Amino acid sequence: MFRSPKRIFQKNCSIDFGNEQIFFTLKKSSRRQTLAITINEKAQVNVAVPFSVAEKDIQAFVYERGDWILEKLRDLQKNKALIDSKQFDHNHAFLFLGKKYKIYVIEGDVKLCRIDFDGRRWNITIPVGLKDSERRKKIRDKFMQWYRTQAQEILGGRLFHYGRILGREPKKIVVKTQKRMWGCCNYHTQTIYLNWQIILSPLNVVDYVVVHELCHLFHPNHSQKFWNKVEKILPDYKERRKWLKDNFFEMVLP
Repeated sequence: MFRSPKRIFQKNCSIDFGNEQIFFTLKKSSRRQTLAITINEKAQVNVAVPFSVAEKDIQAFVYERGDWILEKLRDLQKNKALIDSKQFDHNHAFLFLGKKYKIYVIEGDVKLCRIDFDGRRWNITIPVGLKDSERRKKIRDKFMQWYRTQAQEILGGRLFHYGRILGREPKKIVVKTQKRMWGCCNYHTQTIYLNWQIILSPLNVVDYVVVHELCHLFHPNHSQKFWNKVEKILPDYKERRKWLKDNFFEMVLP
């Protein structure tokens, strides 16, 4: 069947909304059938519409959603300030399994940065005389290494536990950095990929992500059968999923 070539048009636009202006990127596509507004983590507003929609209708569409757009932009600004305030340095706190623990940094006669977690705080020993930027980088690098090591152990254990309950285990497990997902599953290769940063969340939320991906070994989509399987193992999965949504920016590391 012959399909006409896809046409795309894109430009930067703005509208007045009360005492404010809303700036957005407009993208028209000949294959699009609906109008949609998305706002990414960089606070960029994107409006996607069918090619045939008139300019005045696009402006009206954006204007009708002006309050929602501004609210989302304010939330992003607030969350950006939260992220910018985080530093891997003395007396700053970070999440591990849903609880915040402070960092205690001491300078010592060491060549390499050392980290120890005693259940109350992280004790970091660093070489004497480091510049601030180098100091923070060394602490951050050590933290990333520590988090990843913990993730391998914790996530492997939870996958094994729930895999036995469900009666199916993945053929391969990959724990890595994922910018936009907490986990994903390749149904055909029976491989589960998990974002190591999920261990910043409470263990019951970690379990939700693990069970979610394990259920994809049976159902590669988000059909009702899939959600029924998740709910059978975790009847309160919606509450756990909500925690992830509500605390996303708390889990973003600098």
